[in-house]
Amino acid sequence: MNENVFLLGWMKVKTISQVYIRLNEHLFKCKKYDLNFLITKVLIERIDEFPNIYIEEIAYAAQTTPASITKFCKKLGYTSFKEMRCDLDNYFIQEYDLSSKIHEGILCGIDTKSELSEMVDRFLQHEYTVQKNIFEQFDSEQCMRIAEEIKLKKRVAILGNSYSFTVVNLLRELLSQMGYLVFEVNRNAEDQLIKQVLLETDVCFIINLTREWVEKKSYLLQDTTCKKILLTFSERADQNNLFEEVVLFKEISPMLASNYYSQKVLHLWMIFLIMSLKKK
Repeated sequence: MNENVFLLGWMKVKTISQVYIRLNEHLFKCKKYDLNFLITKVLIERIDEFPNIYIEEIAYAAQTTPASITKFCKKLGYTSFKEMRCDLDNYFIQEYDLSSKIHEGILCGIDTKSELSEMVDRFLQHEYTVQKNIFEQFDSEQCMRIAEEIKLKKRVAILGNSYSFTVVNLLRELLSQMGYLVFEVNRNAEDQLIKQVLLETDVCFIINLTREWVEKKSYLLQDTTCKKILLTFSERADQNNLFEEVVLFKEISPMLASNYYSQKVLHLWMIFLIMSLKKK
């Protein structure tokens, strides 16, 4: 199979559109079987019909009113249902001219007729290749520079969202074991909370792969004395020089179209940073 065709088939629009990501993050936060849950569920179920779907259809399916749908859209950060249903730009920049097989599906190339142990071995070989490639793309000089800066600090904040929670938690665990005081903060928290955290920390890591949050909340990052380090794949994220360091995953961005691989990239970079901190 032609690799470009494979990638186009693999990266379905609904798995990477802005609205699909937001809806799933919102669904993850739902704790009650209520109207909020029903609207979220219906929108996810009908996502393939976007943008050619009307607010009345969603309201009818969720057994509510168009006004309630509009109110829900505003909870997600949209001004209207129309804005939400048209937010289908790719969540990640996609590169289709890749030549390396490591960007194929997670289980691609595994002979399903072989023994399970052989399938596991093949998967582990594939994973080694993937992880080795990821490590090779990291900027070791930048990572050492960040590590040297952190060595002089004591209080660290990490801003992420529900998508990046496991990554945030990993860095918190690793830094805490080294004696740092670490604050894990949801970047979608109230402005005052984020401002207070920035005021009371020495270094702040911000995980925002798409640059969207940074563009909307840049006013929170101004006039702060803490060192700010952004992890992103967007070259436009640092247009106003808000950050002391921008960790740009440009060469790995095609991998970031997969939730599995994007998590792996972020986890491995955190481990790479800790290795740099521990290096004597």
